[in-house]
Amino acid sequence: MKKNLLIILLVGLGITTLLYSLPKGNVAGKTQNTPPGGANRDAGSEKTEKVAEKEEHAAPLTPAQLKEISALKSAFAAAKTDDSQVKALENLMRAFMNASHYDSAAVFAANYADQHPSLTNVLRAGQLFFEAQTYALNAQKGGKMGEKARLYFSKALAIDPNNLLVKSNMAMTYVDTPTPMKGITLLREVIEQEPTFVPALFNLGILSIKSNQFGKGQERFTQILKLEPNNHKAALNLGFCLAQLDKKEEAEKVLKRVLEQSKEAEEQKAAKELLAEMQEH
Repeated sequence: MKKNLLIILLVGLGITTLLYSLPKGNVAGKTQNTPPGGANRDAGSEKTEKVAEKEEHAAPLTPAQLKEISALKSAFAAAKTDDSQVKALENLMRAFMNASHYDSAAVFAANYADQHPSLTNVLRAGQLFFEAQTYALNAQKGGKMGEKARLYFSKALAIDPNNLLVKSNMAMTYVDTPTPMKGITLLREVIEQEPTFVPALFNLGILSIKSNQFGKGQERFTQILKLEPNNHKAALNLGFCLAQLDKKEEAEKVLKRVLEQSKEAEEQKAAKELLAEMQEH
């Protein structure tokens, strides 16, 4: 199966949904040792850029993207107020994400979170490193991104211990480590606390697929669709599980429903590719 299709199936929560729905009231989170304005931020900006540039990517930035990002870096460095800094940072991160350079976005977010360690900022950094892990070109890079995601997710949980979404995403950073049971234990804790928490159910379904337990995966994604009938990524994974269980008629029905109802181009493409693979086998 193509890597891009696997990524669509594995990612249950769109990162932009989380990042840009974060509360704005506590974005700066300055400590008493943090100077006002952009002075402390600027001191680390050169190091941040060098780290970001060293990361490996599937495709280099185009000249147009380089020009846009250069201008956004300058705007971020020039921002003086808390609100303008956050707006400039979000614009810069969005440009990196649009270019599929999630790790570069994460490095800038992490640098800002280190200087302004509010819940919003550390969560933003953790989620971006988590996304970078998902899109990593190789296991070594994925492991590095996952380790950084855990660092910032841990900081977020220190501030908000009952954040179930953070626990659910942090669990998935353990999957390809020597201690995958830590992730499974975290997900079980979430389900015990909230049996219908969809992100945890989704991740448990993904783990079922990874371990070739397609029957359990079918159960998880069916449960999600009872809670959220329009969760098309859950439907895609359900269709995949059904196909693996040789329940092709049921799988086709589910996947064709995604084609009819989803307005997301990537979901439409994934449904078509899954249907095409079924016809080949």
